[in-house]
Amino acid sequence: MAALEKMPGHPRLYRRNATYYHRAAIPKDIATTYPKSEETFSLRTKDYREALKLVRVAAVEVDQRFAEHRKMLERPVQNELTPEQLKRVHDAYYRHILEKDEEARADGFAGYTAAKSFDEAMALNDCLISDTRRLYARGEMDEFFLGEAADVLTWGGIEINLDPASPSWGRLVRTLHEAYLRAAEGMQGRFRGEIVETPSETPVAASMTSSGPLFSTLFTQRKAEAMRTVEWSPKLIDDYQLWADLFIELKGDRPILEYRKADARDFKSLLMVMPSNKNKHKGTKGLPALEAVEAAKALGLPTLSTSTINKALGRLQATWNWANEQLDEEVSDIFGPMKLTSKGSARGEADPFSPAQLQIIFNSPLFKGCRSRRVRAEHGLTDMSDTSWFWLPLLGLWTGARLNELCQLNVEDVAEEGGIRFLRLHEGDATQRIKGGRKRNVPLHPELGRLGFPAFVDTQRQKRRTRVFPDLKIDTKGYYSGQPSKDFGAYITKLGAKTDKTSFHSFRHNFKDACRHSGVNPDINDILLGHALPGMAGRYGDGNVPLPRLYEAVCKIEYSGLSLGHIKGFTP
Repeated sequence: MAALEKMPGHPRLYRRNATYYHRAAIPKDIATTYPKSEETFSLRTKDYREALKLVRVAAVEVDQRFAEHRKMLERPVQNELTPEQLKRVHDAYYRHILEKDEEARADGFAGYTAAKSFDEAMALNDCLISDTRRLYARGEMDEFFLGEAADVLTWGGIEINLDPASPSWGRLVRTLHEAYLRAAEGMQGRFRGEIVETPSETPVAASMTSSGPLFSTLFTQRKAEAMRTVEWSPKLIDDYQLWADLFIELKGDRPILEYRKADARDFKSLLMVMPSNKNKHKGTKGLPALEAVEAAKALGLPTLSTSTINKALGRLQATWNWANEQLDEEVSDIFGPMKLTSKGSARGEADPFSPAQLQIIFNSPLFKGCRSRRVRAEHGLTDMSDTSWFWLPLLGLWTGARLNELCQLNVEDVAEEGGIRFLRLHEGDATQRIKGGRKRNVPLHPELGRLGFPAFVDTQRQKRRTRVFPDLKIDTKGYYSGQPSKDFGAYITKLGAKTDKTSFHSFRHNFKDACRHSGVNPDINDILLGHALPGMAGRYGDGNVPLPRLYEAVCKIEYSGLSLGHIKGFTP
């Protein structure tokens, strides 16, 4: 395709072959959030004078689009569009196309883009219908409709700040395709002399009814409040959004006061047959919930765990309770009590590694020498003791810390007091998160000292590194552990040490068992793991235990049948 050639007369006027184009770069302040890399589109004319007129109009419209996008950014980010919102977009765009057609006809087609007569307008309409049908059939997102999608989201009554990475952009563009094709059929009828009415505008206050605000409206407000107060992490926001969207998909986006207990029961029934990791299986990925359930049954896929079902019900119940605090009317708690009775503790959701699995992991290439830093599951001469790959499993085994707690460690969090080296697990900066906010100090086991972890950290400190594992990057959900978790799972799968109920979190179960088998006091066990103390122990005292006492307990820990003597460790 020929390159665009800049033309005189207007800074945004370009030409490719004989056709003129509008072209504008996205302003820097919105470049990272705008859904397009530039606003380039055909003016659909080969006449220079007409192009000058059209590009001036287009420039004003595009600048207005930029301005509306800036306003939109002030609103809370929405991860996905609900079916109700997509329907609202469809109706608004359908009405918009027919309104523009009416205006063109009232003006004798004088303002009809690239057409100055009835015959030209009719031929252009047929051409656009053909192009749009091709795009719709192929599921393509062209620049024109992507720009239209960004514009529609700024319209009154819609006004949605959709995450640029949201999968809803594809559905949004297809919705516009559908609306355009239906409107174009009406325009064809008008060309035949038929009366095709433009639907009246839906009131802007569609999000409010006599029964109160829609659930989606309240949920957006709840999310905005939680984000403003840093009450929810990005990961937690995604989780709340997931279950809210699923509830709306099943029961519709209705005024919150209209939902009944039966709606909550239906949602619970759906959760009990919903496949786990729906979007990770080819047979269920992208399917609506009810279709995914049927497909999962046919494929024999596992369903959501009891804890996941209860978490989903809890998320919705918390939202209903928040809504009750905001509205003048009483919002009935339709989700409580409704949780399933768990058959066991968290151990039922994850297993510790067996002695055989631990032997496989710690006798693997990572700890004896890899083929290369990229080919880590094959034996070789490459020493990995200066990498997060090497240290994270060892730290998980000997501290019981969560993966993200280890991944986010700063060098200053590996401290020393009275000759005892320890990890300071806390929310030190904006990127460091501790579940439940339970900060704690965990002494380093002597085995970690033998393997050279303190020396490794000292080396990072000498290099003026801020973080212990600077190669790990924070993900979109605000965690450093996203990629390491996937990488570790893939690694132990290659080793043949992976089961459905084992992951990096299994080290945490191993540590708890090792504490128990080594005679560590149960309260100290919980303190080391960052668990709330049970019963009266959790109600009285500050829960603090002197570091020497914690170190004494850690030194007792051993793993029967596991020897790490073959691991040389880190040498500066």
